[in-house]
Amino acid sequence: MQQHASLSENNAVRLPSIGGQIAAIIEERILKNVYPIGFKLPPERQLAEDFNVSRQSVRAALRILATRGMIQSRQGDGHYVSEKIEKNFQFGWEDILGEHGGLEQDVLDFRRGLEGLMASLAAQRRTEADLKRMRNWLDELRRSYEEEQIDRQSIADVAFHQAVAEATHNLLFTRLSDSLLRLLHRHTRQNLANMFGSDRLKNDLMEQHEAIYAAIERGDSDAAAQAAGLHLDYVRDSLQRARDQHEREAVSNALVYTDTHKKK
Repeated sequence: MQQHASLSENNAVRLPSIGGQIAAIIEERILKNVYPIGFKLPPERQLAEDFNVSRQSVRAALRILATRGMIQSRQGDGHYVSEKIEKNFQFGWEDILGEHGGLEQDVLDFRRGLEGLMASLAAQRRTEADLKRMRNWLDELRRSYEEEQIDRQSIADVAFHQAVAEATHNLLFTRLSDSLLRLLHRHTRQNLANMFGSDRLKNDLMEQHEAIYAAIERGDSDAAAQAAGLHLDYVRDSLQRARDQHEREAVSNALVYTDTHKKK
């Protein structure tokens, strides 16, 4: 009868090092947006205290994360969550949209379905802390409307939707939402500024955000999905109207230029 070597002799299970365990926890926090892109990680001393380990173990964890491209170390300034994470999750969409502007509509269509699903799951899974975060960003959005601070309006709008994504407590939704919101914000910044500059549009947008929040707060997943869908339809249609108006104005200005030169 063939003798098998014992597990302890040749196939011993290798437990991950302390540094590896810490790296795994920090990596999960990064992917769940607890530590968002560009965020400065707590100093080594604080991390060592939080994990109840030595600073040497923390440094080992940080080296692992740096090797994986999760963080970037800045001499004398600490460790920051790397922007490479965002690029990896964009799957080349940034380059595609840069070459084919018409695909922006496809991204908006995709986001509409995604937002509805995330709002539905958020209504089922949200915690009181999730609701507080959403409420805080809604309050900031309202204040920025009143003070006509367009940059703050855009930041608060994006942050509210990302808070909804994070309330799903699903890592993939969190990362995909963050990537899409950043991508769309860059490509629709001017049109979004025009939207935020209109009192009628601002009131409509505020009501839509409040409807999403109210449905999530009361745990009504169907109503949350519907409210998110209606909001994205409104945003998509408003952006298209702004784009159409811009194109009409460009043609009109070109005709004025032509008329002027005909007289000469």
